[in-house]
Amino acid sequence: MNKKFKTKDYAIIITALFILSLIINIFSYVNIRNYKYRIGKESQISIEDVRQRNESNMDILNMSIDQRCIKNEELLKLYKNYEIITNGIIKLWEQYGEYKANNFSMFSKKIETKKIIENDVHSRIKEYMFIVLNEAMKNRESGLILSENYLNDFVVMQELSRKIYTYFEEFNSEKLSNFIGIDREKKIIMNNYWIDMLQGIYNISDEYSNIQWSVSDIENVNNIDIINESK
Repeated sequence: MNKKFKTKDYAIIITALFILSLIINIFSYVNIRNYKYRIGKESQISIEDVRQRNESNMDILNMSIDQRCIKNEELLKLYKNYEIITNGIIKLWEQYGEYKANNFSMFSKKIETKKIIENDVHSRIKEYMFIVLNEAMKNRESGLILSENYLNDFVVMQELSRKIYTYFEEFNSEKLSNFIGIDREKKIIMNNYWIDMLQGIYNISDEYSNIQWSVSDIENVNNIDIINESK
């Protein structure tokens, strides 16, 4: 009788422990899934912001190169855009670090990187634009005529922004052509496409990791009508 009673007790305890373990596992799974979705949503917002700012920069650079001059307001916009892109990419790397630290699946996505800091070309361009903007403001003119050296730098910046723009367009065409709005957002999050996009930005930026931007000859626009007439 006593033996039967103990066996029954053990069975109850084992069953209770199993149920408790199952509840904990389900709770942990839901928490991890929600955490991953939150990271994915934040990353999707960051990657979209980078995409839009890059496209804005490309338009400004195209116009400036065509006109061989740029208004101070456009210089300021370029600087702010590069600042936001730089901060966005830094945030994306932080989010990727969290993703990697909390994902042990053999199917998790990995970015092949060699030199993240050295690769941070947008940060260097941001610093470059800060110096250019200060120089322009110091001269108290409404805009700048780009000298040959400066024009060459702007052409490189334009090339970088165009490659990133083209990458996003091709990615959207291949992976997201039939998705818009909330559906598109969910597709990016659930498939971790933001990681693929970050990899794409990294690969393109890596091509420019050894390029240096130096502040040299800038000629002031003595008559801003030159710019206005070009529009």
